Amino acid sequence: VSTPGAGPRQYAQAAPPAQRPEIGRAATLVPFGTMSGSFVWRTPEAMQDGIALARANAPAIEVYPLVSCIAESGAKVTIVDHGEWDKHYVISVTDGPHVGCRGAVPNVNVKR
Repeated sequence: VSTPGAGPRQYAQAAPPAQRPEIGRAATLVPFGTMSGSFVWRTPEAMQDGIALARANAPAIEVYPLVSCIAESGAKVTIVDHGEWDKHYVISVTDGPHVGCRGAVPNVNVKR
């Protein structure tokens, strides 16, 4: 049923998505808290598992197989991909002793 003289229905629009960094953009790794480096996890799934193990105080020997490298604070990286829900980035280290190391890092560890 339409009301005579009524215009087309108006719908609220969602806000545009937050600005995402461009794939291929240079960035810098920053450590979380008091850490002197950033864990670069082999995969996003390894990152989730590793963080859960660390929170459960699991022995390091259970966590290390999930880590691609531990990059130094300030390491230059290239953003390779975005994670779901903007919780992580897939990065590639482009300078320092861990050049070529690639994996997932929480977005709090990436300064754009």
